[in-house]
Amino acid sequence: MNLTRKRSGLHLMNALLRSWISGPPLFRADILKKYKRGIGSLHRDHPGRHFFFEWHLLYRFMEYCDARGLEIPNDSTEFRKYFSQDSITTLHGKNTDTWPEERVVLLMALAQHHGIPTRLLDWSCNPYVACYHAAASAVTADREHVSDGDRIALFALDLTGIHAKAKDLKPVRVPGSTSANLYSQGGLFILVNHSGWRGEEFITDVSLESKLPNYTKIIKKVTLPMSLAGDLLLRCDKFGFSAASMFPGYDGAAKAVLETTLAFNLNS
Repeated sequence: MNLTRKRSGLHLMNALLRSWISGPPLFRADILKKYKRGIGSLHRDHPGRHFFFEWHLLYRFMEYCDARGLEIPNDSTEFRKYFSQDSITTLHGKNTDTWPEERVVLLMALAQHHGIPTRLLDWSCNPYVACYHAAASAVTADREHVSDGDRIALFALDLTGIHAKAKDLKPVRVPGSTSANLYSQGGLFILVNHSGWRGEEFITDVSLESKLPNYTKIIKKVTLPMSLAGDLLLRCDKFGFSAASMFPGYDGAAKAVLETTLAFNLNS
């Protein structure tokens, strides 16, 4: 598969790529059901309350980083004062239109690359990275839940279309030093604006398509039978794209061994 050729007018080398498409983790109903519990889950949700849930996750992330001496992006006394509960509530609690400020985005990016759900949607500038993730998710899937007709998919998003037509979507590039995973995966984020006033209705499962007028002209989808996922993963590995390169460190190396073993088994 030639990943650099034009397909329906969209040149993949000038696009962001992703192995699956959905809304940001923070807006997904399954994520909210899993993590938004206690007294907060008993009240009707609205943009102000949901913003506070996101802030709380980031604030706790900072606390645990502090406890282990881990660096926080853009950290300073001024930032800590701004990020306090009283300050955040005063500035953004009534209307979340100005959330997140630019100084928070690096913290969001770091937290999301380590599992914290935020309103950022992560993409890659490298088509082979997206191919790896698509193949790996299929290779490691429970075979009992895989049907013969299932397919894996690669999505390409036209950046020029985002800039011109989507006011609620903002491409965000952060320094590679923010996270080793971010650097190795050619990561770039789409910041999805889902702001509003306190008391307004909050809608979960906000999709990228809902924020894109005529999204079929901006998003393109390429699919492959799931039966070829093993071949695709091994092809990516041959060109130097594996879990070992995606997740630098011993865990990534071990993950690469297990994934390629599964891929070989699928092909045998």
